Amino acid sequence: MNRLDRVLVLAAVVLLLASPGRAAAAQVRFRYTPTDLCGNAALKPSSRCASPGERTAWFGLVREPYGGEVRATHLVTFRHSYTGQSVTVPLAFPPGTPRIEYRYNRAIFNYGSYTVEARFLPDGSVETIYNTGLFRSF
Repeated sequence: MNRLDRVLVLAAVVLLLASPGRAAAAQVRFRYTPTDLCGNAALKPSSRCASPGERTAWFGLVREPYGGEVRATHLVTFRHSYTGQSVTVPLAFPPGTPRIEYRYNRAIFNYGSYTVEARFLPDGSVETIYNTGLFRSF
């Protein structure tokens, strides 16, 4: 990398960090706990504050309450990987067909630059994570 390239990269980084607004990349988390034996789940406020969700920006460095609500488009029933019970969680899917990825403790609906993740926690609850991708806002 020559000197001019280094100067241009440094200038781009300084401009990005000095910009007056928030970073647009966002991740919003909601936590649902089971409410009955039928597998229905209810939204539980964030443990850090009384808001329904938590917004994470700047690669996890900034965490703040998220008072907005993501409007659910589907009720999805999963078999919880820790408890083995069925749990129904409301999820908001964008238009299109996702690539569905399964891990031991999560299911990821991948739309390319946008993902919806259902993460199963050991206490029986489910955390839904909406990730808009880099440089996109909620």
